[in-house]
Amino acid sequence: MSFSDLRPWPVAPRPFHEETFGSWLGRVASRYQMSVAQMWEISQLGAFPILSNAGWILFAPLPERTLVALSALARLNPDRLARIQTPSGWVRNRSTLPYCFRCLVLNPLDVAAPRWKRIWLDPDIEVCEEHGTTLERIPAQITRRARNMDRLLMLVSKHHRQLLQISSRRLY
Repeated sequence: MSFSDLRPWPVAPRPFHEETFGSWLGRVASRYQMSVAQMWEISQLGAFPILSNAGWILFAPLPERTLVALSALARLNPDRLARIQTPSGWVRNRSTLPYCFRCLVLNPLDVAAPRWKRIWLDPDIEVCEEHGTTLERIPAQITRRARNMDRLLMLVSKHHRQLLQISSRRLY
C-alpha cells in the first residue's frame, strides 16, 4: 500500500508552532486513546523509530517521506511538521527532561491541549522563556513510560504534586 492509499485520520489536532513533534504525535495518539507506537503502526508508517531513553517525546528527525505520509494523514502541509521536529543535536539519552509546569498545563492557544514545548528539549535550556523561572525536571523514565500525551500529563502532574509535598514538608 502506498501512502497515497491511506485514508486521513478523522480528527487530527494541529501542531502548535512551539510544540515538539513528539508532543503533537502524542496528542494525536491521545485523541484515539492509544499509544504513540500503536498510532504509528496503525498508520502504516513503517518500522517504529529507535528512540532515546526519554521515549516518543524526544523523537529524532524523520525522513521527508515519513513526514509527507504523516502530513497526508493529518491533512497538514509537510513544512508544518518539519518545523516542529527536534534538531538531531538535541536527541540523546538524558537522565531528566526540563519543562515548565505552568506552560505545560496552561496553553494560551488552547487550554484543552497541553503541549510539550520544543525549546524544552534543548540540552542547554535552564530557564522558562515565558516566566523567567528555573525549569522543573522530570526523570526520563517517566516520559518513556507514558503511552501518549494524556498519560504523560497525568504522570508529570503526579510528579509535580509529589515535589510540592516534599518542599512543603521542608518548610515545617
